[in-house]
Amino acid sequence: MSWKDWGVCLFHTVPTDSSGRYIVSEANKLGSPASHGCVRLTVPDVKWLYEQLPQGTTVHIY
Repeated sequence: MSWKDWGVCLFHTVPTDSSGRYIVSEANKLGSPASHGCVRLTVPDVKWLYEQLPQGTTVHIY
């Protein structure tokens, strides 16, 4: 799920390796700044956002 310029900043899960497994060092960063503006979430949280929020929903990050 993206906002700002259709893909510059994203809501996404923790990065995974080529086998689809979490990269543990990246998962350990949840709750801390770890990217250039993306919001990293657990798989269940990102799935909920995707399924519940209609396209065009305004999001405020505080």
